Amino acid sequence: MAHLMARRKNVYRFCPRCWMIAHSCSCINILDGIYPFVAESNSILDLEELESVPDNNDGEEVQPGTDLDLVAPLCEKSHQHDEFIPVNDFFYSYLPEALRHPSFYVWLWNCIPLVVRILGQRRATGRVFLISEELLKEEICSDVTCPYREQLGPRHEMYGGIGIITNKHVVQNDEDAKKTTVEFFYNNDDDRRWTVHKEKGFQLHTTNHKMDYTMFTCYTHKKDLLTMIATFDKIRNYAWTKVPPQIRLVSKNYAIIISHPHGTSKKVSIGTVVDRQNRVKSEEEMENVRILRNIYNICDENNALARFGGYMRQLPDLDLSFTITRYTTATCKGSSGAPVFMGNVVMENGVEINQAHTHRGVDKNVGYNNCFT
Repeated sequence: MAHLMARRKNVYRFCPRCWMIAHSCSCINILDGIYPFVAESNSILDLEELESVPDNNDGEEVQPGTDLDLVAPLCEKSHQHDEFIPVNDFFYSYLPEALRHPSFYVWLWNCIPLVVRILGQRRATGRVFLISEELLKEEICSDVTCPYREQLGPRHEMYGGIGIITNKHVVQNDEDAKKTTVEFFYNNDDDRRWTVHKEKGFQLHTTNHKMDYTMFTCYTHKKDLLTMIATFDKIRNYAWTKVPPQIRLVSKNYAIIISHPHGTSKKVSIGTVVDRQNRVKSEEEMENVRILRNIYNICDENNALARFGGYMRQLPDLDLSFTITRYTTATCKGSSGAPVFMGNVVMENGVEINQAHTHRGVDKNVGYNNCFT
């Protein structure tokens, strides 16, 4: 009866073992462990403008509100503001019909917590992941203004293992990283006092000027944050393996972005991929890509992807061929560094992962948003 009532109330409950809707799965004996998700059941390198915002608040807390038309009434993209969906209101019916599958919805829902707001020299968006070789590495917090000093003492420990990916033009060096505040779980303004967790950036980890790509490290005062990140990542990756092959293929036609437009609370926007344009300047660039792909595959086969990351850090500006992908998805100032999901997959430790790319800005020559892939 419980699952029938759930259906009538438009509350879809997904089985954590097979990720089918609970009343359809064969794991009904573990209903106590089912994750609830509320969903509506009705069918339903040219001249560019970069989309980070100079921050005049020295990294202090900024609460611009949620309504984009009130926050940025003169935004030149105001006609697209209605295309941003607050994450707490992102129901199943907002997915394009071709992507509507419970596993795809669960996968996307577990991408949302791994997107962060960046406050520092510029206000932007980033995505978080764990750096395995740095997990639980300890550092003494040297911030004399740290809010944890009273609770933990003047010489308290922080724990490593968190990496933040964004654009090079957002965080360019170690100094920028140290001045950056990372806000986790800023989903809405109503309960931000209870849900938002803030930490400071630590240092640059990997960067590439040509690709406008930066990853910097972030230490946390709470070990539980590391567990939460690992859990969301595990559920997300598992859910992707349950997405039917035909939907995975169709997802290459769409660009899904999760961002903090104008520094507001987290929002989802969905558009279509317009084109993919390969950029190759020389045979050397092509050969570099082939060599790196072979090294990546060897590292993956030997469960040594961390080593591949170490190799790449020694080659920050290696000449590589790349692809510019353009899409119609709504973005605004503050969306720089946001993850763009376009069905591009990689193999990690034998498991297919839907790989995010990093939104850059607007290609003014053609009027479309773009990222490098």
